Amino acid sequence: MTGTPPSTRARPRRRWVGDLFGLLWVVAAAGAVLVPALAHGASLGPFDWLSGYGLSAQPGVAIHNRQSFDQITEMIPWTHLAWTQVHHGQLPLWNPYSALGTPLAFNWQAATFSLPALVGYLFPLHLAYTVQVVVTLVVAGTGTYVLCRLLGLGILGCTMAATVYELSGSFFGWLGWPMASVFSWAGWLLAAAFLIVRGRRHWRPVAFFALIVAMAIYAGQPDALVLLATALVVFVAALLGMRAWGLGGPGPILRPVVDLVVAGVAGAALGAPLLLPGAQLLATSLRGTKGGSQALPPRDLMYVFFQGFDGSPSGTWFGPSFYVRTAAYVGVIAVVLAVVAVAASLRRSGRRPEVVAVGAVAVVTAALVVLPPLVLGSVQWHRALLPMDFAIAVLAGVGTDILVRAHAERFTRSWAAAAFGAALVVVAVVYAFGRGRLPAAEAALRARSFIWPAAQGALGLVVVGALALLSRPGGHTVHTRRDGVGPGWWAAVALLGCETAFLVASGASLWSSSPEYFAPTASETALETAVGSSLVGLGTSACFTPDQLGTVPDVNVALGVREFAVYDPLLPESYGSSWVAQTAEQALLRPTSAIVPFSVFCPAVTNATIARRFGIGFVLEPAKAPAPPGFVLVDRIAGQDLYRVPGAAAATVVPAGAGGPLPAVDAAGTPAAVEHPDPATWRIVTGSVGPAVLRLRLTDVPGWSASIDGRPVSLQRFAGVMLQARVPPGHHTVVVRYRPVAFTVGLALAAAAVVALVAVPVGVGVGRRRRPGALRDQA
Repeated sequence: MTGTPPSTRARPRRRWVGDLFGLLWVVAAAGAVLVPALAHGASLGPFDWLSGYGLSAQPGVAIHNRQSFDQITEMIPWTHLAWTQVHHGQLPLWNPYSALGTPLAFNWQAATFSLPALVGYLFPLHLAYTVQVVVTLVVAGTGTYVLCRLLGLGILGCTMAATVYELSGSFFGWLGWPMASVFSWAGWLLAAAFLIVRGRRHWRPVAFFALIVAMAIYAGQPDALVLLATALVVFVAALLGMRAWGLGGPGPILRPVVDLVVAGVAGAALGAPLLLPGAQLLATSLRGTKGGSQALPPRDLMYVFFQGFDGSPSGTWFGPSFYVRTAAYVGVIAVVLAVVAVAASLRRSGRRPEVVAVGAVAVVTAALVVLPPLVLGSVQWHRALLPMDFAIAVLAGVGTDILVRAHAERFTRSWAAAAFGAALVVVAVVYAFGRGRLPAAEAALRARSFIWPAAQGALGLVVVGALALLSRPGGHTVHTRRDGVGPGWWAAVALLGCETAFLVASGASLWSSSPEYFAPTASETALETAVGSSLVGLGTSACFTPDQLGTVPDVNVALGVREFAVYDPLLPESYGSSWVAQTAEQALLRPTSAIVPFSVFCPAVTNATIARRFGIGFVLEPAKAPAPPGFVLVDRIAGQDLYRVPGAAAATVVPAGAGGPLPAVDAAGTPAAVEHPDPATWRIVTGSVGPAVLRLRLTDVPGWSASIDGRPVSLQRFAGVMLQARVPPGHHTVVVRYRPVAFTVGLALAAAAVVALVAVPVGVGVGRRRRPGALRDQA
């Protein structure tokens, strides 16, 4: 009887089932950390944060997390707007609600074309952001698992690495921001690079790598892309460097380098629809002109052990900086297992180039975090905590695998015991000398943060001690079975369970949810009804403070109210400079008692001339404040006075001499009605007896084009930040559309990359099939 023996057939199935359980653990851990939040409602987001600000104020609401305001003021409103435009059959290119309009798809952080966003579009609006968060977690965990599988790790090692990374302090702390979205692809990217370096199946890994590069680009955040690329370069350089020095296995060097360059170029081409227009905006934005970050003090690296050392942003926070700036916890167990992995890799008999490469990533990224000479440019280098935690997580997976397979070796047990002991010593020293002098309540919180590190260290010593007893000559030696179950396996399970419990408990408190999605208050509804599609200005520059007027930027985006204020790092720098030049006033108040981001534009509109110049139809002022000259009081909403600005309009037609100089900035003009076929298009019908200038209260950024009666017309800058165009006498239809040429070029490049990635391997395959036939004909 022929056929595959039953035992041989069963082995791949057992491996598949084991991987299924491993991946289920990773997904379940991601779900478990969100359960406390989702138990209160399906819409993730710190909506309660708004209860203390402006027209969103609601008394008696407890604020869950004061440091996650970016999620409610940027990510969720942009998700809301993009979802709405997509479901109306429109490309989500333009945001018409912030200031004079801002790019949506190309501001990087909105990530409207990212994989999580694309999946979110398939769900109801109130679930879109929640789905994006969940997808990001799943991508991060599964990518790390796949990488570890390619590195030859067993199921428990892969599960440990994936769980540690997706729930690590740096990744989970940034979850909901584009930083985490970009780094969710770290495992997949290094897996693709490893396949290329390994050199099997030439073109498939190249296409795979290119696709992952594109996914990371569409996830947003230029800083994160730079840091991810840095980690990739270090990983690949270490792998190939060991070949060059004869420290690793034999293999080519030039061919993988060429393949990686080709794959990287193809990936950049696939991401060009965002990369090219995004780069245009970045060059002149607030983010692009801002200086670099400062390095963290080396002591902050101890946070890899602790969660809650400086309190919690969801409770009492007394840390010296933003929570996510220093969050780095992975736990004592993960660090110890990473040490075991590095120690084993330094032995000549157990040296593995890929482990050394991951260790190099950990060392280099840790240096980027704490060494001031390496902090250059506008990149926030302290965010290298993300790739550092990723490398530690992978090394922890390697250490778990070593514990399972080599637990009987004295070397493994000795290093594990020494590392756990050293970790406990560090924790004890910090407890004795590093807690500082704090008020009683804060001191109690800091003392509580030592519980998990101490418990993990103690459990580790117990586990290693048990392994030593079971491996003693003449003792009750338990051998590992062929399927891997044995003392090392059970030890790894115990450590994995404790590590997962620590990470879930540490992250579960950071998120909140609501049974209702973005429900506007009665005051916000009243404002929307009163102003319609008009632009609303604020009488004070007190955004992000308790004295906030209107709504916090960009919450107005989700409410459908246009507000002359914006929170966007890629806002053109010309906004601030033009406002100062025209008013001699700063565009933002930054009190020391409130956290006000650098990239907020929130000017005080205090007179009718300035309001008409920028097309501001209504202005909110504090109740009972003196009425600004030229304003007309129309309503009082929640203690804020709403004034109308006569003569203000989004578009005006100003008489001008033919070919002569442009009219003065505040020259009188006739309001012109504006139609919006879609958010990225303005349609205006003009009528004048002589030559005129059409002035548009629209942000001047690359990408706008105009036509008069179907013929192209040039646009010029107006008042330092807006647009204008000359129009001839008579009645004409002017259409102004936002669609950057760089976006069109990017689409062409992406299409070419797709064709190349598909055509080349097909052509190679056809050539290989034809070659044997040609040889037979010659014979």
